[in-house]
Amino acid sequence: MEELELTGQPRHRTPEELSGLTAVLMDGEDVYVDRGALHAKSRVERGVAFSDDPSRRGRGRRVALVWVSLGRNAEHKPCIHGLAACEMWVDGEAKTGFKRLAEHVNQMERAVKGRVDLDVLTPDEKRRLAAFFAAEHRDVWEAAPAAVRDALPT
Repeated sequence: MEELELTGQPRHRTPEELSGLTAVLMDGEDVYVDRGALHAKSRVERGVAFSDDPSRRGRGRRVALVWVSLGRNAEHKPCIHGLAACEMWVDGEAKTGFKRLAEHVNQMERAVKGRVDLDVLTPDEKRRLAAFFAAEHRDVWEAAPAAVRDALPT
């Protein structure tokens, strides 16, 4: 029996530009990597019915999501290539939330293209994100280009 290659490739592969993409979530005081966010299945998104209607925000809490793209710098060292932030509101009790999916997708694309867009983050969130990278991922943080490091005060 012949095997059908429905994708035109013998194995499914992640597109090169997405292989170094992940998400850092900032939920209250917690800052952590959650790869489930790539498919809208992060820890805070599971079981929540999201709407793009701001009134569905309810009594929810704000969760910032930062798309992080990894790449290589001029010295060919792994580094943070792009950062782009967006937000969502989650009411865990009511299992409802508010987010603009198109904004999440657009910010993901900006990060993949090596852009830095952290406008939705507060100065405190930017400091905590920089501290997270410095403590947990020092090698890629220190190798990051000036545009990335300058966007996050230490």
